[in-house]
Amino acid sequence: MGQPAPAPRAEQTRERILAAARAALLDGDGDFELADLARRAGTSIGLPYHRFGSKSGLIAQVVGEFYDGVWRAVNLADFEPLDWGERERERLRRLVAFLYEEPLSRLVISTLGRDPEVAALESARWAEMIGAAARNLEKAQRRGQIAAGLDPALTAALINGGIRHAIGLGLAARPRRPMEAMVGEIWGFISRALQLVPSQGAGAASTGAGRAPRGRGARTTARTPRRRGRNTRGE
Repeated sequence: MGQPAPAPRAEQTRERILAAARAALLDGDGDFELADLARRAGTSIGLPYHRFGSKSGLIAQVVGEFYDGVWRAVNLADFEPLDWGERERERLRRLVAFLYEEPLSRLVISTLGRDPEVAALESARWAEMIGAAARNLEKAQRRGQIAAGLDPALTAALINGGIRHAIGLGLAARPRRPMEAMVGEIWGFISRALQLVPSQGAGAASTGAGRAPRGRGARTTARTPRRRGRNTRGE
């Protein structure tokens, strides 16, 4: 097989600027000077303006790539179990793992949203996520796995906002709360709020687990055999 064609020079320059902006944001705790960015990217000071329109536009692009990573993390195309609760707990685990491992998470959650362009981008991305979550909750309601009386859109907004702020607290804590503990606490809250019930398959497995096997010796009580002969009335 031949080698893939190299990316166009303009695309390479764009990626180099974005990588430099990401590194500068991390080093500068959410801010950077354009002169430092240009030095890191090996470009003129004016080129980032030309490519992204403004410093805010550049930061918004970095944050947009962060949210692209979030979407990839919670894609369960490779996850086989079909039980809704099992899938959603795995989705939560992958989300928390991504946010814990991604250095930019703390800044996106706590700082970068103050920029107007970043705030507008985040608003659009969160609307997409809440819409997808609401449709997912509707599916669970049709299957009878969560409470039917919940409003899917409102519940999705409450859950997603709660997850965001809970993980923000977890990232800021010193020492940091262990990832699995964070997943367990969040999932416990979600499952109680949704009044989650196991699927019929899971319920059948659990109720059948304690049954004695059928066959010889399976009965725990036996009928008292009837005696032949005289009865109590003396017949």
